Amino acid sequence: MLPCSLPLKCKNMAEQDIRENTMSGGTPARLRGLAANGNSISPTLEEVMNAMGIYTYSFTLAAGEEKDLGDLGYGMYLLASPNNAATAIFAFGSYSKGFVSDAGSNFYCDYTDGTKGVAFGRKTTNGSFFIKNNRSTETYIVLKRIGTL
Repeated sequence: MLPCSLPLKCKNMAEQDIRENTMSGGTPARLRGLAANGNSISPTLEEVMNAMGIYTYSFTLAAGEEKDLGDLGYGMYLLASPNNAATAIFAFGSYSKGFVSDAGSNFYCDYTDGTKGVAFGRKTTNGSFFIKNNRSTETYIVLKRIGTL
């Protein structure tokens, strides 16, 4: 019987599978996948998160500074400030009053309250989102939006 060798394409694919199986863990810069039309794609982590409705913003607010964030839609918003080790979760629909929890730190509030260190949310129904630093020192903010619309 004659020896049966694999076609070159199959051999190369098998070698690539072996290399992929021996890859170590880590944080990827890009992922591999298929687009809806079946074509191969290599999106970044940020592109994958955005496709899932998850967006991350970061900025520094000067003392007393207010920033117009535009229309962020409906959803959940996670805020963190390394300056004071405080975090909060907000949930907003179209109204200016939203659900806020900062685990009792009393550092965050929505605009219907507006009295705490950082105010976040809508000022009017279906209006833009704003964030204001009510502190006397600058504050670095990381905002993660998990949108529903």
